[in-house]
Amino acid sequence: MESQPSTTPRNVPPMERSHWVAFAGILLMLSGLFNIIDGFVAVLDHGYYETTANHGNRLLIFNYTAWGWIFVVLGIVQVLASLGVLLGVRAARLTGIALAGIALICQLIFMSTFPYWSLFIMAVNILVIYGLVVEPRHVQGMRV
Repeated sequence: MESQPSTTPRNVPPMERSHWVAFAGILLMLSGLFNIIDGFVAVLDHGYYETTANHGNRLLIFNYTAWGWIFVVLGIVQVLASLGVLLGVRAARLTGIALAGIALICQLIFMSTFPYWSLFIMAVNILVIYGLVVEPRHVQGMRV
């Protein structure tokens, strides 16, 4: 009699352990790409995010150019973390959770400028956090 190969979690590739992890990795990459685009728009087109004349070129404590570079750096780090998440690296999942939280706060700052876009990106980041934290039923042991 031939024995069937065991399908324990060790034999299952990281991407197939949980579809939520793959989904969160893809959403983390999209969130990073959206942040890179938002950042370059803030850097290259100074008037794009201004809503009123008396609002000026300031957004809380920094001007739009500074926030633009913050978004570009955050987006690049999110894209790199998403590659780690898709490869199944545990540290990348923890980094992805932290980066999604930071992106939530940054989008909250931009809420007055583009509320629907900010809410959309915030929802994407909440799904990233959920996908990286949720415990799949078919895998024993802690993932994060």
